[in-house]
Amino acid sequence: MLLLAKICEALLPLAYSAAVGAYALAFYRREEVFQRWTRPALIAALSVHTLLIYARTMYHGHCLVYTPFEMMTLISFTITLTYLIVELTTKERGTGMFFVGVALLFQIVSAMFAPGLEVAAANPVLLKDVVGLHISAALIGYTAFAMSAVYAVLYLMLYSRLKSNRFGTFFQRLPSLQLLEKMSDKSALIGLVFLTVAIAIAVIYLPAVLPNFSYSDPKLIATGMIWLVYAIALIARYVVRIEGRKVVILSLVGFVGTIFSMTVINLVLSGFHRFN
Repeated sequence: MLLLAKICEALLPLAYSAAVGAYALAFYRREEVFQRWTRPALIAALSVHTLLIYARTMYHGHCLVYTPFEMMTLISFTITLTYLIVELTTKERGTGMFFVGVALLFQIVSAMFAPGLEVAAANPVLLKDVVGLHISAALIGYTAFAMSAVYAVLYLMLYSRLKSNRFGTFFQRLPSLQLLEKMSDKSALIGLVFLTVAIAIAVIYLPAVLPNFSYSDPKLIATGMIWLVYAIALIARYVVRIEGRKVVILSLVGFVGTIFSMTVINLVLSGFHRFN
């Protein structure tokens, strides 16, 4: 497993770089020959990344949430997987260069520092599979929410440019407002699904694993409120059929809450979520 992990770690930056290059050429050149190679390059990078996560998980014997640099490879994988799902459902490849580029950056940092860290320095509770699954699901959910927020910001920027009738090359090549809104919705839906899994694990399994678990923990309450905001936004979009800036702004409100939960609440107020 260690040999497989090392091979994948060596190949993955090259695979991601090839994917970023393909998306960059497709974004700026707008030629079919370049667009045809974007998705195969992305799927190849995602396949190598899947093998890497499998090999490292089997070798270390725990989910890759033990150190910040281990989690970075999960963030990179999540960005890539979420983007691929969004691309497949919307048939739009105009933002691949940005998200795959961010995934490449996270993976490079992870590959540079994660292998040299000793896992014995961290809290042993993180070695429990149920805790690792809880953190992994929450991490995937929050990453998808961040991508939804990026699409929302791009939507508002393009909306502003349309109103002022000012365009540059960058904005001319962005997807339409309708597509950006749809991409934001798809990312938020992925985030909501994984956050639901994280909350379910926390409520059902963590009380038996963590001795200081509390249902009144501020982080758990904040996570529930974030879940509610995104659920309302998606209901407004798909059930009530509200479209445009209102839903996008509501999604951004949820992301602000996510940032607050991951910083202030996690560092200052939370109890059982503090493992160090």
